[in-house]
Amino acid sequence: MSKHTMEIVLWPEIREKILAVSPDIGQVIEQYPAKERLKFVRARFPYGADIEKVDELWFTVDGKSVNYKSDKVSNEIKQLLDYPWSGVPVSIMTHNTIESFIQLPSHIIPLRVISPGTIFSLNSIFDSNQISHVMHSAYSSTSGARSLLMLPKISHGQYNERLAKTYHIDSKYLCPKTFSQQWDLFNALSDSSDFDADWYSEIIIFSKEAISLLSNLPDLKYTLFKRIWDYTAFARNQAMYDLVWSIFTENLPPSVKNTPFIIETVKHLIKLAMREAPGFAPATDDTAGPIRALTDAFLNVYRIRYYLPIFMRPQYYDGINPIYYSLHKHTFFHPIPQRSNANRTIDEMIIIKKLVLSFKDHVLENKFPFPLNDTILYETLNSVEFEFYHPQGGEGLSREISSISKEDARFTKLVNDLVIEKDLEFPDHSIFFNGCIRIRPARREAQKPSMKDFLTGLSSKKLADE
Repeated sequence: MSKHTMEIVLWPEIREKILAVSPDIGQVIEQYPAKERLKFVRARFPYGADIEKVDELWFTVDGKSVNYKSDKVSNEIKQLLDYPWSGVPVSIMTHNTIESFIQLPSHIIPLRVISPGTIFSLNSIFDSNQISHVMHSAYSSTSGARSLLMLPKISHGQYNERLAKTYHIDSKYLCPKTFSQQWDLFNALSDSSDFDADWYSEIIIFSKEAISLLSNLPDLKYTLFKRIWDYTAFARNQAMYDLVWSIFTENLPPSVKNTPFIIETVKHLIKLAMREAPGFAPATDDTAGPIRALTDAFLNVYRIRYYLPIFMRPQYYDGINPIYYSLHKHTFFHPIPQRSNANRTIDEMIIIKKLVLSFKDHVLENKFPFPLNDTILYETLNSVEFEFYHPQGGEGLSREISSISKEDARFTKLVNDLVIEKDLEFPDHSIFFNGCIRIRPARREAQKPSMKDFLTGLSSKKLADE
């Protein structure tokens, strides 16, 4: 099989892999008497390749992205996938990752990081209505992490020309000025025939016959339904979360209530802690993309100076390892609210910190009209700690950016395995840390500000001009 292509496979060819990444699904399929003849489609994609785009499925054939309806996709595969689905057929991730996202003019929304064992597009088989709430035409997905970023700047013109000359890259991808523009360069590098990286993502797509097992194997239907039920738990209770938030913000001073950027950031940080939205974490392996090969390119071809080429990948909080969020790289599930030109990041951070800690106190002290102590929201806020960083410090903000790498060994895990001849430092001057929040397991009982103290502090504080 070519590294980047698709082919029809029988259950015995994928049995061990499915049992390894998703044992509950594999064990149920093992109950099917005719499992040896059960067909699936195995598809592989290079880094950055389209998988879903404008409600269309894409494959990679001979190094090119082709639409599922293309003549380059065999009729046999099309027949196997001839059942109701939108965007992407029901699939299970078996190698590396893909990222589902929505592209807005303001930013890329990373909706979901799909890792091995994840089954996706289940709404296709459980939504029996012809007209659905799901807006598939808004979604896109690519192989690897679309939101991958590097902490130090990589916009030096002469150094980018070295990359262009070595890897024959179009000049339009060079000199990325923002984190969002970096992906275009990473993608162009990995797509070069001169780039030495054997990287791909892999999904196993359920065939029409495999989907029909839902009628013959009730355990399979139950297992898949439980997956989508658990995944949509937060969304099914969104109205109550909105109510909790509206009660909390009701008595906030107008100066805070009318700053949508701050309000939405705090709401989003709570979602990150609840594992309902991805933040960022240091890339320690090649799961999110050809990180080692990219690191080598920036060390030895770009010849980066001063700072280590550390990559950050989108990552959900797992209750064990910290995740990071930056006011300069948002993952909002909506357009970025307008920010006042009079507000400095440090001033925004101070208010965000007070608001987060006050909301946490409000939940844990049961200050709502109804108790929340038996909810995931309560358990989450009782077990996490929010830490706030800004290089200028002030009012509870830590200015010790370098301590982040000392406390989290993941930042240097990958580069420590490489031979680096230069004396490079941790990129603590990255704009990523100019307004950074770390979410980690609680280590100690933090002092909880009262709502009265919080409101008093906000009323007396005026945001300074830039």
